Amino acid sequence: MTAVLRRATRDDLAGIWRVRYAVAENTLAPGRIGDDEVLAQLETTGRGWVVEEGGEVVAFAIGDASGANVWALFVDPRAEGRGHGSRLHDTMVEWLWTHGLTTLWLTTGAHTRARGFYERRGWRCTAELDDGQVRLELTNAWP
Repeated sequence: MTAVLRRATRDDLAGIWRVRYAVAENTLAPGRIGDDEVLAQLETTGRGWVVEEGGEVVAFAIGDASGANVWALFVDPRAEGRGHGSRLHDTMVEWLWTHGLTTLWLTTGAHTRARGFYERRGWRCTAELDDGQVRLELTNAWP
């Protein structure tokens, strides 16, 4: 099945939410974040991308250029192991660098697969937070 990576739009909200609630790690309680916050990230402060297979969103990422952070990157468990996370990561980070940012940050669970995913891509832990999360940072080697 061919996977298509493209820029996310407001029409992708249902697919983004489906993927977000399907994950087993870094879960999110329904209602904690609303459509308005996602749309602000997609259309005002950042940009998002989705990966589709067979017309269905199976992964997404959202980068916040104003905050210099990875706001979200999630892959539907049924679509893991196909490289979607890596493609989304690289696309998002490349876009964030075009905004003149020198350091990006994100938070994730201290003992999650996500932490390993980011650390294998050069992210470094800069803080252990009281809520069981860690702050990871990535520095742009090319000014």
